[in-house]
Amino acid sequence: MTAQPSIDYSSFEDWSAADYLSEYYSEVLDDERHALQFLVDSLRGLPFVERALDIGCGPCVHHCFPLVAYAREIHCADFVAGNRDAITHWIERRAGAHDWHAFAAQTLVCEGGSASATNVVRRQDETRKRITAVMPADIRAADPMGPAARGSYALVTSHYCAEAISTDKEVFRANMKNLASLVSPGGSLITSTCGAADFYKVGSRHFPCSGVTAREVLESLSALGFRDIDLRIRSTPAHTHQGYASVVFAKAIKPQ
Repeated sequence: MTAQPSIDYSSFEDWSAADYLSEYYSEVLDDERHALQFLVDSLRGLPFVERALDIGCGPCVHHCFPLVAYAREIHCADFVAGNRDAITHWIERRAGAHDWHAFAAQTLVCEGGSASATNVVRRQDETRKRITAVMPADIRAADPMGPAARGSYALVTSHYCAEAISTDKEVFRANMKNLASLVSPGGSLITSTCGAADFYKVGSRHFPCSGVTAREVLESLSALGFRDIDLRIRSTPAHTHQGYASVVFAKAIKPQ
């Protein structure tokens, strides 16, 4: 039996927001078509909330596009300062900020609306207005955004975060617990997870993943007491060379 080559994992000190955006968000790839559709589907029927949180957002704003109709304010939180800077640059329309036009258009298509040039610009403008805070967070901490944030969001989204910090599945489960602590009783948690991945690639660098399966995502949510869990798996063979061939999406309600 041939031994599998070991993976030389990079540190997040080596993280480049620009490289990540170039690798995954130069166009709307399969995983994000699925992610945006699941997000749109999951939000339908949810009540309007005062504040929604996208935590572990990286340098990305596109997962906020579907939230506009459901939250008065949207907060974005991430551990890496360069990621937060990329979001701020987009909000402030700075030169060189990433172009999210195609993702706004894809969101409108997922919603069943018109992706006209006017509507795409309007959705981006609305999102800029709704994002009222871009803040640091560390989901490895019991209180990822400090004690004051515990249970303070009726809608929390987190994409490719809890599993994308360590190869240790116990770390994934702890991250999910910390993430869940931010959801208010009766609130909703929506997540995206790289399926059974040991790494994900950004340029020539490899970053760790916990290798969690759909069953383990379900078990983690169930162990935390979440109910009405909607779990979906989508095949993404075009991403195999980047470390994952499927994505696991979940929506769950925190008990009162």
